[in-house]
Amino acid sequence: MDEGLVSPDMPGERPMARTAAEWIARLNADERTVDDEQAFRAWIAADPAHAADFERATDIWALVPGTDAAVRPAPAPVRSLSRRRMMAACAGTLVVGGGGMAIMQTAMAGTRYRTGIGEQRRLTLPEGSALFLDTDTDVRVLASASRRRLWLERGRVALTVKPSAVPFAIDAGRGRFVAGSGRFDVRRDSDDRLAMTALAGQADVAVAGGQRSLSAGQRIRTDAADVVQLDRPDVETTQAWLSGRAAFHDDRLDAVAAEANRYSLTRLVIADPATAALRVSGMYRMGDNVALGQALSQLLSVPVRQVDDRVLLGG
Repeated sequence: MDEGLVSPDMPGERPMARTAAEWIARLNADERTVDDEQAFRAWIAADPAHAADFERATDIWALVPGTDAAVRPAPAPVRSLSRRRMMAACAGTLVVGGGGMAIMQTAMAGTRYRTGIGEQRRLTLPEGSALFLDTDTDVRVLASASRRRLWLERGRVALTVKPSAVPFAIDAGRGRFVAGSGRFDVRRDSDDRLAMTALAGQADVAVAGGQRSLSAGQRIRTDAADVVQLDRPDVETTQAWLSGRAAFHDDRLDAVAAEANRYSLTRLVIADPATAALRVSGMYRMGDNVALGQALSQLLSVPVRQVDDRVLLGG
C-alpha cells in the first residue's frame, strides 16, 4: 500500500480511522484487485466500528480537490466497485460470536423517512437536529453523537443542525455538503438538479467537480448538465414551501405546473406549447390544483377545464 496517499493521524484520531483512509487509497488505486475487495470485506466484518470509520473517511475524501467519492474502475476483469456497493455487499456478511451467528448491520442502513404527494413531515433527530420534509421526499438519516449524515434520494428538506463537534454530512446524488450548526434548505429534483441554501451557518460543498464554501444567505444550484449558479435568494421566497406555498418570479407556466404537481394527485396539465411558454409571477398555495388552475386561467386569460383527475390549461 502506498503510504504517501495517507495523511498523518490528526491529534486524537484513532488508529482505526487511519486504516479507513488507507482502504480508500487502496480501493481507488489503478492496480486494485479482486483480492483487495475481498480483504476490504473481511476488514468491514471484523469490527462494526469499521463501517462507520469508512463512511466518515469518505465524507472527507469527497471534499478533497482532485478526488472522487466513488471508487475508480480497475483494469478488467475487476468490476468498478463504488463505496455504496461495497457497503451494501458487506451488509450480508455473517459474524460469528457468542456461540451463534448474526447479520452485521452496517452504518450504511440508516433510518428511512418518506412523505407522499401533498404530505409534509417534521422530525427531531436523536442527536437533537431538526428535519422538515417537503412533499414527495425520500431520505435516509444516521444521527448520533458520533455520526451525522443524511442521504437525500429525492425531494426537499429543511435542516436545522444542532451545534456539535461532529459535522453534518448531506449526500444528494452528485452533490455533497458538510455543514456545521445552522439552518439549511436542500432540494434534489428527479432530473438530479440540486439546490442548497445556507439560511444560517456555513457549509462546504462538493458539486460539479469543484469545492466551494457556502456562507449564510447564499444558495448554490446545479442543473442537469452540472452548470453551477451561486446567488443570494430572497429568504421569504426560499422558505415559502414550509407553509405550503410556492413563489414564482417570471417562471414558465409548464415549470409552475411541474411544481404544483408535486403537491397534488390532481394533475395540472398544459394543453398546448404556446400556453406552456406563458410567464407567471406571484406566491400561490399548493395542494389544490383545481383552485390554482382557475387562478392561473384568470391571470393569463387562458381557458381551463377539468377532465377526471386532470386540470387542463389552454387549448
